[in-house]
Amino acid sequence: MKISISVFGTHKKITENLIHMEIPEQSSVKGLITEFAFTHLADPDLVIDKEGNLKRHLIIQVNKKRVIPGKAADFILKDGDEVTVYPSVSGG
Repeated sequence: MKISISVFGTHKKITENLIHMEIPEQSSVKGLITEFAFTHLADPDLVIDKEGNLKRHLIIQVNKKRVIPGKAADFILKDGDEVTVYPSVSGG
């Protein structure tokens, strides 16, 4: 199935803001972001921790609805879904 993923901020090494990926049926948000991190990001450690989990600071949306990183393994994607990943915002 085909999924669109957008990653913003320092998490990307590619110039395109939108990538289309083919993934197996019943793939989770966690699986998609993990695969994307290791194939497209300059530093996968920015989004994946040492245990292989998505880092809690990520802001993830599927079709503009928020997905908590700790629940991303349970969120199964459907063909045509649009996934967006933002870094957390901080500063002063």
